[in-house]
Amino acid sequence: MKTVSTISKKQFIINTAADLFKEKGYSGTSIRDLASKVGLEPSSIYSHIKSKEELLSEICLGCARQFTDGMEGIYVLKISVRKKIKALIGLHLDMAFTYPASVTVFNDEWRHLPEPVLSDFILMRKDYEKKFKRILMEGNNEGKFNFSNPEIAFNIIIKSLSWSYEAVKKYKREDLESELSDFILNALNK
Repeated sequence: MKTVSTISKKQFIINTAADLFKEKGYSGTSIRDLASKVGLEPSSIYSHIKSKEELLSEICLGCARQFTDGMEGIYVLKISVRKKIKALIGLHLDMAFTYPASVTVFNDEWRHLPEPVLSDFILMRKDYEKKFKRILMEGNNEGKFNFSNPEIAFNIIIKSLSWSYEAVKKYKREDLESELSDFILNALNK
């Protein structure tokens, strides 16, 4: 049975790994770098983690689960498509402000995930994207939005939201959410 201190030490290692992966990239970060940053000998770190791959898996799947759960909650709500898009913007900003390093690693380093984790991650990501596009198409079909290609509309929105992961250092949450929501919803307006 794991003790609270073991769990918190492991979480500290995961958080530190996310910072290092964000700063140096997954490939550019060694276990020695991580051990030095958390104040352990490289051989001692393995009493808390199995491998560097495990760290990446925990970071990426943790974020993927939160995005998937958030999407599922928003997707089933009986609210307007505009409110759903605004809620999705809020979801991305929640992640960006709560887990800035992890969400950047999730976004940029997922390609390094080992199998079968990579396949699970891709399935979760595709499901998220499919539901996001359905919300967009629902708005288009109802005449609330006006765009020709849902793929292009989706990618413009996602790129804007991905930018927010870096913008959290410069802007207040309220300002960023207001500007992003206004910009995206005005761009989708009919």
